Parts: sequence; C-alpha cells; structure tokens
Amino acid sequence: MSTYVASTTRLFVTAAAAVGSAKELVESTFKIVLDDYGVTYDRSTDLPELYKLVALELRIARESVPDSAKGSRASHKILSNLTTTVQNLAELRNELGLGHSRTPTSKALTRHARLAGDSAQTIANFVLATWHDRRAADERAAAAT
Repeated sequence: MSTYVASTTRLFVTAAAAVGSAKELVESTFKIVLDDYGVTYDRSTDLPELYKLVALELRIARESVPDSAKGSRASHKILSNLTTTVQNLAELRNELGLGHSRTPTSKALTRHARLAGDSAQTIANFVLATWHDRRAADERAAAAT
C-alpha cells in the first residue's frame, strides 16, 4: 500500500491531483469493505458517511471499545481522531484537490499532497487490516460450528 501511494503521488503532475487521489483511495477502500459485507450505500454518499458505515461494520467506532478495556481512553481518542481525519481529508480534497470537474489551479502544495497521501495510507491500511482480521475470525467461527 505504501509503495502504491508513494508512486501514485509521484506520478501526478500537480499536488491537487494527489490530494484528490488520496481521498479516492480511502473512498475505494471503504466501498470494497462495504460491498464485501453487502452494505448498501448511495453513489452520492459522502466520505464521512461511508466511514461511519465501515466503522459500524468492522466495529471500529469509538463506541465499540468498552470503557473497561485496558487503554480504552487512548483508543477512544485515536478512533475519534480517525473519524476527524476522514472528515478533514474530504474537506482538504474539496478545498485543494481536483474533483468535481475542477481545473488544476489549486493552492495545494507538495506538503499538502504528502499529508493527504500519508493520511490516506494510514486509514486504508488500518481499515484493510481490520477487515482481514474480522473476516478471518468469521471464517474460524463458521468452521467451528
């Protein structure tokens, strides 16, 4: 995944395109998971809403961590920040990235592209790793019955 994001970011002519592609990576990741679980969503469902659906399905919403679990307070904060990062990635793309038929006259800088790409990579890696873990657990449970 990191090689993909890094090489993809280098291929783009503008930082604005890289910002837009980072958002698209996260959106595609969410849709892959939701499709696998048979969760329906509209084509117009925005990124934060897609994340809410994914978080519920994968049990990674802040509320999924019991208060009694060791490290729960820190986990709550990280998961809350993940939600905020998804929202901010969508906002960054809307403000600085390409999309919605925008021309590449953006004020996005290379550092914005790196921030968006690194954030997207972290989100996608975490969601995909969780998805694979959950699927493996589901398969073990099904085999045990």
